[in-house]
Amino acid sequence: MKKFLFMSALLVFAVMMSMAPHAAMAADPVNIGVLVPLTGIVAQGGVEMKYGIEMAAEEKGTVLGRPIKLIVEDTQVKPPVAVTKAEKLVYKDNCKALIGVFSSGVGLALAQNIDKLNVPFLTTHVMTTQLYDLHPLVFRSGQLANDQTAVGNVKGILARENLKNRTYYVLVHDYSWGHDAGERFIALAKQNGIKIYNEKYDKAPISTKDWSSYISKIKASGVDGIYMAFITNVIPVFAKQAADFGLQAQGVKLVSAAAPGPLEMEAGGEACHGIFGASDWSWDVNNPTSDAWEMRFWEKFKTIPSDAAVHSYVGAMNLFNAIEKAGSTDAKAIADALRGISYDGPYGTVRISAKDNCMRNDAVLTETMAAPDNPFGAKVYMKVLETFPANELGPAE
Repeated sequence: MKKFLFMSALLVFAVMMSMAPHAAMAADPVNIGVLVPLTGIVAQGGVEMKYGIEMAAEEKGTVLGRPIKLIVEDTQVKPPVAVTKAEKLVYKDNCKALIGVFSSGVGLALAQNIDKLNVPFLTTHVMTTQLYDLHPLVFRSGQLANDQTAVGNVKGILARENLKNRTYYVLVHDYSWGHDAGERFIALAKQNGIKIYNEKYDKAPISTKDWSSYISKIKASGVDGIYMAFITNVIPVFAKQAADFGLQAQGVKLVSAAAPGPLEMEAGGEACHGIFGASDWSWDVNNPTSDAWEMRFWEKFKTIPSDAAVHSYVGAMNLFNAIEKAGSTDAKAIADALRGISYDGPYGTVRISAKDNCMRNDAVLTETMAAPDNPFGAKVYMKVLETFPANELGPAE
């Protein structure tokens, strides 16, 4: 009897030992590298991006039956820093994909190094049109591209009596995204009879904090519209200084190539009322999925739901679902799965085009104004004025 029990125990032990490596393997996480700016001028936007990706990972739970492990690195909005951090994430941390990135300069630098990194890179915020069909491993699922934003803003201007018969002064941040955004808008505006004061457009350094010299120049020009392509967190700063100079009080309208950050709008107060712009989402988008998402976000982070967070959430869901669809963490398999994938989220269906690796989705024209009563305590919000179907924004497929 004792011999039988001993042999039975040995058999059970042997079975458990044979299963242990498989159990350990199944429990190994899938590492995902998150590249966001956590210091510097756009740190708040980077935090919101991180929140969105974290929320998606928590709700998704696992991929391939394995936990998702996010490893976050601060890009500092500096291309060389971002490339070094990406190398660390891939070579040291064994990350199977990279996600995030706020700046076009950073995004393009990573794309230039993607052959060496050899993992899929999905940006949730790079807007430059250079990203279309740039590389088989480079994808966009997030903020509208510059051409899509230009289409939405031109449509919005032409559709609104208080915007269409104006002359627009174009002022951009002096780097690749700002240049691309300004040029896209000017070309499309001219095609549609919208008057532009300065077709060569003015460029301001990203480090600009005092906008008085630019605002004085705009005021002297006599224009009654401004098209601005600024990093999101800077938009309310410019609007407040413009209000101090009396531009809005004189009837000058502001149209933006990017959505302003919600917390910065709160700080700007009434000076931030009256900013128009095309973007993917605001918490005024009313559908059951959006309403539920923003309340989950609020309950988790206790901060106003932002477009930076929702872009990142949707982009992360597309990435996680692609890994599941691929059935492996092989870079090419994930990339193949990302092409054509879609996610039904807070701003409808977001599909990554198989033609150019960049997303197609509906967008909204909004105007910032005093917020109605809301669960978030927000005093300023982006009110939805109009919705643009994805096929109207392009590009054609």
